[in-house]
Amino acid sequence: MAKNNDNKKIPGAVIAIVAVVVAVAVFVPTVYMPYKNKKPVMDSEHAEAVATLEYYDQSIQNQAAIEKDIEELEKEWEEFQDEMFVDAEQSLDDLQKSIDDVGIYLTSFVRGNETEDESHKVSFTGSPLYYVSIKISGYADQEKLLEFLNKVEEESVGRYYVKTLSANTVDEDKEVGKYTAKKGELNVNMDIYLYYYNQDIKVEITSDTDTETDTEA
Repeated sequence: MAKNNDNKKIPGAVIAIVAVVVAVAVFVPTVYMPYKNKKPVMDSEHAEAVATLEYYDQSIQNQAAIEKDIEELEKEWEEFQDEMFVDAEQSLDDLQKSIDDVGIYLTSFVRGNETEDESHKVSFTGSPLYYVSIKISGYADQEKLLEFLNKVEEESVGRYYVKTLSANTVDEDKEVGKYTAKKGELNVNMDIYLYYYNQDIKVEITSDTDTETDTEA
């Protein structure tokens, strides 16, 4: 009887095969087929996600580049303003440099009060047009005087206007302080106006306002 029972046992290999078949039968409709059906959508979503990441990465790089460009432009603008704008506070130093470059001997160098120009022009940023008078007296020969006037009116970044100029010829050598004025030199008196837009004052711009760029006068 025991021998007959042993013959009725199901071989382990058969059980394993049946298990595999059952597993496959369950896996295919419940897992594989839904995955297969969704794979194109998943691939598309993956590709879109990768593209989005690349876009954001590129955007971050572009933002960093733009921020760097902005910093450089701001720095250039600050340097431009320093180089291209002369106001009342800077006028004495600016003119002093031209005087020193040319070699005029100064006896008087006085800056007047800041005054709004009667034209009432206003810059596009709302700053009114002002001027300040700088009175200069000194000694120079004709060549130095002409060179100075050229620097002031043509080469300087300041908007200067020589309002008045008078000169008397030195008849004979004479001592002027520590300077010896030579015969034939000129005793010069000048009144030079510097025009500028007063950045410390802002006015309301209307349709009737006469506006110009900040670097022009």
